[in-house]
Parts: sequence; C-alpha cells; structure tokens
Amino acid sequence: MKEVFVVEAARTAVARAGKQSWFTNVRADDLSAIVIKDLRRRIGMGEDKEKQKIVGDVYWAATANAFGEQGGNIGRNAWLLSGGTYDVPGMTVDRFCASSLTALVTATATMGAGWSGEVAFAGGAQHMSHIPMGAGADPNPERSKYYDPMSPAMGWTAEQVARKFNISREIQDQFAYESHMKCAAAQDANGGLGKSKDVIVPIKCKVPAKSFRATDITPEALYTAPEGLAQKRIEDGITDDVEMVVWQDQGLRRDTTVEGLAKMPAVFMKDDKATVTAGNSSQINDAAAGLVLATAEGCKALGVKPRMKLISSAVVGVDPTIMGIGPAVAIPVALQRAGLTKDQIGLWEVNEAFASQAYYCCHDALKLPMDRVNVWGSGISVGHPLACTGARIASDITALFADPDYSEVEYIVESMCIGMGMGAAAVWQRAK
Repeated sequence: MKEVFVVEAARTAVARAGKQSWFTNVRADDLSAIVIKDLRRRIGMGEDKEKQKIVGDVYWAATANAFGEQGGNIGRNAWLLSGGTYDVPGMTVDRFCASSLTALVTATATMGAGWSGEVAFAGGAQHMSHIPMGAGADPNPERSKYYDPMSPAMGWTAEQVARKFNISREIQDQFAYESHMKCAAAQDANGGLGKSKDVIVPIKCKVPAKSFRATDITPEALYTAPEGLAQKRIEDGITDDVEMVVWQDQGLRRDTTVEGLAKMPAVFMKDDKATVTAGNSSQINDAAAGLVLATAEGCKALGVKPRMKLISSAVVGVDPTIMGIGPAVAIPVALQRAGLTKDQIGLWEVNEAFASQAYYCCHDALKLPMDRVNVWGSGISVGHPLACTGARIASDITALFADPDYSEVEYIVESMCIGMGMGAAAVWQRAK
C-alpha cells in the first residue's frame, strides 16, 4: 500500500443559508470550482496543463440533493468549470453529512491501493439556500415497515436523543452558547483575520445589502464569483445587492447568551418535553471545501510537503430514530483500527448537528475532555453545510495542526452523525 498525504486544503467561508446568505448569488458548482482553482494555485499547478496531468481523479460530494446546480456529476463539472484539463475524471459522493469525509476516505483508499493517480482532489459543496434539505425526496410508502418514517426528520431525532439520554434544555443551551463563544474567539485571533485565515478563500460577490459587512482588515479577494445570478436578481426587480468580499463564516452570533437561548421556542416537537430549538441546533448553510491528496511520488512531483494523513476511518449504523449517537459508536471503531486510545488524541472535532446529540456523544458516552472538543466552534456556530462539512472540518484540522497553540498534538479525530442512522469517524495524524 502507498502512503497518502494531505498536502493542501482550502474552503470558502460558510455562509448562513436563506434570503441574506452571502452566497445567494453564487452556485454550488461555482463555489466548488473556485475552491479547486485555489487548490491548484496553492500547490503550484495553476493553469499549467502539463502539471494537471498528474491528477488522477476528483472526488466531490453533494449530499441527498445531487440535482440542479449540485447535479450533473458535480466533481467532474466543478473541475471543468475551474479551467481544469479534460483528461481528469470526477465523481459525486453521497453519504449525507459524511459525504465529503467519505470522498476523502475513498480517495485515500483508492490511491493507496494503486488504483488511481498520484494526486487527487477531494471535497464537497452544499447550497442550502438554493436547494433546501430534503428537496427532491420521494419517500418510499413502504418505509414504515422497516424504520420509523419520522427518522429522516433530523430535528425530531435530536428530540429523541435528548429524551432517551436525559439531555436537558439547559445543557443544550449552554453547549450552544459555548460553541458561539469558541467560534468568536477563533475569529478574533490573528488580528481579527481568524484561526482559519490560511484555509479560507476570499471571494468577491454580490450580497444582499441587509447582510453586507465590511471591516478595515478585509483581505483582497482572490476570485470574483460569476455574476449570472446577481444579474438575474436585478432582472427580477431585486436591485439592492452590493459588492462584498466574503472571507469569514457568517453564522457566528456574538451576542448569544444562555438567557437568550432559553427564550427560543422548540421547533421540531411542540409538547411539554420539547427542548430542541433553532438556537441549539446546527445552521443551514452554503459553502464548499476541498483538499489535495498526494502519494509520496505525488509530493515529489509537485514539490510539496505532506501536512497530515488519514490513518483510519469508520462508518457505522445505528437506530435511525436516534441517528445522532453515531459518533459515539463510530469513534471507538476508528480508534481501534488506528491502534490508538482516547488519551492519545490531542483534539476532537465532532460536528454539532444538534447540541443534544453532540453533548451526549462527547460528554456522556465517550467522556471526552470537553476543553479539547471543537475548540474553534462547530456546526452550531461555524455552520453545517451537509456535504461540505467533512471537508470543512478536515481543512480546519490542517490549520489546527499548524497552530502554535497545538504544536504538541499528533492526532485529531473528526466525526459526525449521519441521517438515517449512521455515524462516521476518521483519525488524522500530523505528518512527520
């Protein structure tokens, strides 16, 4: 087997989906193309057609909604839209919330087996403003014979976890508050440029005037988004969009308080036991993220150094009604496959789909050191753009390994729950 390394990572900022999304005028495939283009820039490949021949494949994710701008094989299409050469193939990967992590695992395994080239691009995108979660679904009328038909409703499953494992409203709101505070501290670092500054790609685009935000430290945009959607909005009578460089995650709510969260109504269930609110749930988002993987031969050909490598992964199945417990089952399997114990892991990146499930998995089930969990925030504060999330987390893990605050960390675990009763985990090791 060949060793396979991550050599570069890039992502867009994570925009908050909806009418005020900073990416309301940018398609998912265009976001993906910009990320791929920037990854080529970072490894010195750029538009050099000869250098691009070393790329064996593009593994790109678009979960559950692989149609519209996320369809047509987004992996292949995004590569072509980035100006990539025709000879590089591409594919679409879908494992719901673990889709782009699965893309990374698939690329690593295929390259390691010698069944692909020496370099690959892997990642994913999700545009929940344009294609809402569940859009296009056609549930099988026989499903109730095999699983609870409410299981695809993620908020409902979060309520089931809260009730089954006694995760109180107070615990969930405190967890959500802490996520925002950690995210705020991470964004304030490096003179306000943020802990993730080296992986986020600044993009100039047209945004709704109401959501416009600018600072005197805004970096220069490396790319300008296509203006087709912005022009269409003008034709439809929406004329107040303004130009902005998008370079920070939009969903952070700095003014979050536990008291404010406590006042928010439950949204997924309405009985007197309901505890899951918009405030203690992950956001809906628009974003893209990707990484470049290379074998030792690929690193030599590109003239780049390894940054980290995937040393194990696991995907498990659980009861769909409590899908959020997935990480509690997947993480021990991934650790066992890596030959590691919990005390050897320096940091834990466990996606916050909902506070109820994230708290249960990390605190109650796995008994992780909570001061080492999601140290820069996660799905509740950074955002959860579904198919992009696994690659978003992995991209930020490259920044965590590069951060002087964590210079002693050798291993970082990434994990998330997955709709319809699954969980995924991966163990990343700092390249030596």
